[in-house]
Amino acid sequence: MPDIPCIYKMDLVDEKDVLKEDLLKGKAFDILLSLLAGSKSIKDISKELNVPSFSVQLYIKRLIDAKLVKVKNSKVVEGKIEKCYELVSTDIQIINYLKESNAIIDDKKDIELLALQFSSLTKDVIKNINKFQDKPHKIKAYFIKADEEKIAEFKKELDALFEKYQSLEDLSVDDTYGFISVLAPYKIE
Repeated sequence: MPDIPCIYKMDLVDEKDVLKEDLLKGKAFDILLSLLAGSKSIKDISKELNVPSFSVQLYIKRLIDAKLVKVKNSKVVEGKIEKCYELVSTDIQIINYLKESNAIIDDKKDIELLALQFSSLTKDVIKNINKFQDKPHKIKAYFIKADEEKIAEFKKELDALFEKYQSLEDLSVDDTYGFISVLAPYKIE
């Protein structure tokens, strides 16, 4: 009988890489968006996102380990302990989190995952316009040739606009609005 090779390294799965991929693929991000509306249990999130509860539990564990989600409270429901989870902060900047956790987005796969997540978010926001035509909305795309210095100055103005947009937040209101912006060099591959 041949020898069975031993596994010496116990941390075969790098949790930071798994979390990064989860956030960029969408399920963990969907859970964060769900919790943005308020605290929820695993069961509530599972029903809302149509994802098995054991999968939601795994995502929640990773989000807790990443210090993005925390346990709000625990209660007994039908003889079982049910925990409610909430965001550590409602000001979540996923890309900044990834950068701070030493996750450099230079791998082609990471860039594609990031693009997929934001294209999915953009698609969802645009689809909602049809449902809520009476609400304020705007879709615009514009491609220009411009000097890098001028674009850098415009980026500062865009950052200020994002801060202004964030200051509009009122957690007592039910309506949620999305503001997605991409400013980058554009080349057709």
